[in-house]
Amino acid sequence: MNKTFKLTAVSFAAAIALSACGGGGGGSSSSGAAAPASGASAPTTSPAGATTPQTSVPAPTYSASTMQQATFAQLNAYRLAMGVGELAQDPILDTSAQAHALYLDSNLASGKLTALAHNEDSSFANYYGDTPLSRAQKAGAPVTEWIGEVVAAGLPQTSGTAYGTDCLRQYLNTVYHLQSVTANQQSIGIGFQQSFGSYPIYSCVLDFGQTSGVSGTPMTNGLNVAAGQILPVGSIAHSPLSNETGVALAMVAEAPNPAPDLTAPGRPIMVRVNAANQGDVLTVTSFTLTSSSGTAVPARVIVPSAALTGSTGATADVNNAFFPGVVVLLPLAPLAANTTYNVSFSGSRDGTPLNNNQPLTWTFTTGN
Repeated sequence: MNKTFKLTAVSFAAAIALSACGGGGGGSSSSGAAAPASGASAPTTSPAGATTPQTSVPAPTYSASTMQQATFAQLNAYRLAMGVGELAQDPILDTSAQAHALYLDSNLASGKLTALAHNEDSSFANYYGDTPLSRAQKAGAPVTEWIGEVVAAGLPQTSGTAYGTDCLRQYLNTVYHLQSVTANQQSIGIGFQQSFGSYPIYSCVLDFGQTSGVSGTPMTNGLNVAAGQILPVGSIAHSPLSNETGVALAMVAEAPNPAPDLTAPGRPIMVRVNAANQGDVLTVTSFTLTSSSGTAVPARVIVPSAALTGSTGATADVNNAFFPGVVVLLPLAPLAANTTYNVSFSGSRDGTPLNNNQPLTWTFTTGN
């Protein structure tokens, strides 16, 4: 039986409530004001037809200094450093993503929409297709291709590059969207609309595709765990990256909220491993965050419900939106600015200790 996961939408303002598939997201403004919204590698054989992470893709055709070019370059650089593989540009998905960005921006500006969404209403302006899957197929995607989508919106920026940075930052500083944009998709299309109304000033849409190793009927918005780019068994991917600088201090607010009892969580720390086969599970033995002075950061370790048994000191994802093989450490409060933090993670995949039974450790440094 194939496992699948849904992708989600990021929203952007306290006045905008988000209800989207499989989780939620958030956003923030460039001014810094909160804007709530929705180790060692072992060779392995990927599931039939799937691929190992791509280390290069063809150069994109996006014009220089555009939002799309910036988003493509920044996301692929992050994914490559993380070890989950680059994404190839898909002009078909560019078309479907751009159509949905136009739909969102125009209808948010007119008041027809009060929340970001993946599904479109045929009676609204600039309707293109009901779902991410139907829009991609209308644009020319094969009926066998699996399609996932994330969406966001935000405030004015100074350039196309800044718009791309702002859009991507919203995804990377969440829980559910961080796992979505660093998952096992193979291709990407990017939509950006920045012309309607005064707030929100832009909408950005990322459509993702999977073709290698896919089977079964695609979901309306989701990817297949056993297809696409599969991490080698024994490898560990994590975010923030080792020695990453300028890391955000706080989690971008998400709806549904991964920690509804916390007023202002810190930037999530995510670990993911291969979980391509039915029943694969990542359990946590220890997952800690300390400042460079050695002070432990109060935090919550969140795991999929299937990983709760066998994990130490963890809680289950309250929204049941975690992908298999993903765990998150969520600081209970924002991190300190311009501070180096140390992460230590120990765990097992299907009962086999990771990283030669040694803690995986790395550091990152926050920004302002």
